[in-house]
Amino acid sequence: MVIWLGVGAQLALVLVGLLVARAALVTARTPQGAAAWVVFLVSFPLLAIPMFALFSSVSRSGAPKGAQHACPAPIATGTRLETLTGVVGAPVTEGNTATLLIDGGPTFDAIFGAIDQAQHEVLVQFYTIRDDTIGRALRDRLIAAARRGVDVRVLCDMVGSLFLGHRYARALRAEGVRFQGIVAPRRVMGRIGLNLRNHRKTVIVDGAIGFTGGINVGDEYIDGGKDFDSWRDTHVRLRGPMVDQLRAIFAADWTDLTGDAVPPSANARPLVADDGGCRGVVAGFGATDTLERGSLLACGLIGLARTRLWLTTPYLVPHADVATALKLASLRGVDVRILIPRQSDNMLAWYASRSAARDLIAAGIEVHEYLPGFLHSKVMLIDDDIASVGTANLDIRSMLLNFEQIALIEDTDFAQQMDLMFAKDFERAVPLQMPGPWHVRALAPVARLFGPLL
Repeated sequence: MVIWLGVGAQLALVLVGLLVARAALVTARTPQGAAAWVVFLVSFPLLAIPMFALFSSVSRSGAPKGAQHACPAPIATGTRLETLTGVVGAPVTEGNTATLLIDGGPTFDAIFGAIDQAQHEVLVQFYTIRDDTIGRALRDRLIAAARRGVDVRVLCDMVGSLFLGHRYARALRAEGVRFQGIVAPRRVMGRIGLNLRNHRKTVIVDGAIGFTGGINVGDEYIDGGKDFDSWRDTHVRLRGPMVDQLRAIFAADWTDLTGDAVPPSANARPLVADDGGCRGVVAGFGATDTLERGSLLACGLIGLARTRLWLTTPYLVPHADVATALKLASLRGVDVRILIPRQSDNMLAWYASRSAARDLIAAGIEVHEYLPGFLHSKVMLIDDDIASVGTANLDIRSMLLNFEQIALIEDTDFAQQMDLMFAKDFERAVPLQMPGPWHVRALAPVARLFGPLL
């Protein structure tokens, strides 16, 4: 408490701190987080109250952020993914086509090709959009589509795209593109907030073709930028009813931000694969969910593994429940392998990942470091039939604080493609050696304390 405030002002400030502390008890994601906020707010309210406004969680609503629309396509039954529909909040569908896109070059070629062919609608959402070569290439294609009479809507996170600049948005709006920056979810203190971010990446063209995965809009996703020699990432192109689910998540975000509904797609029924296609579902989750759907989904997927669980994440700072599920999978005989980058764009997360890895390795889990460039891919392969490609890292932020989405695909052919991709990535990796050098032993446990902020 600052001594220069009068007694009355100090009492009023303490009272406000107590009231905000009650909000912390209600909204905090963990007991530890609630306790930390309460102590901070009561002890140092003048500092803690604005910090709470910026970094706290929000009250959770009854419906999950990005709730799914009913899908008109055939619903798949008797699938292993079907056991997770209660967590996902959407049905597993049949008749999908999933194409694996490895790295930024092929991904942007596919996205730009689809946008160039758009006739009715282009929906775009990214965590990060940069005003660089690849960002301007996207802008020019969106403007060209708008000039053809296509309904073009763009969302980007205001934290992830902090340095985008107004010129980029003005250029789009001047040509009729509806551009919106994503701010924090609605809550008692308004939309103030830096800690709750929309980390989704989406492109949907004419309601028929959808893209999601780890790739944002920036030159570094092509060539590694100025910090890395290369950038390893993964995306997926979807056709079929999963596109309708992906579109529903975008529509929910758009409506939450603008108050306006996205009109029904000109394609009332997404194209279904002629050969029967694959089974799959798109899961959207975020900080406003009543349940911790991100952690529940991760634990559910880990629990499905019988023989193999391979995954890639740039940041290995798992929620305690997820870490426990990974250890249990290893101890019951599942081949659990985790691939993380040796290089990093976040040194605090790098050290925290080494702390988490030490505990996982002790349970028999193999943790490998990817050597060339930066590894930003967020993928999982379960046995020989289930795969996920999405936006969520295996960290506390993605599980509890960010708004994320994951494409889950149950198909042996797609899983085989993932197997080949993993095999090549593991060839360029080495087992992580723990406990590591002195600086890792000293800093890793400290860095892990900041897990919810990483």
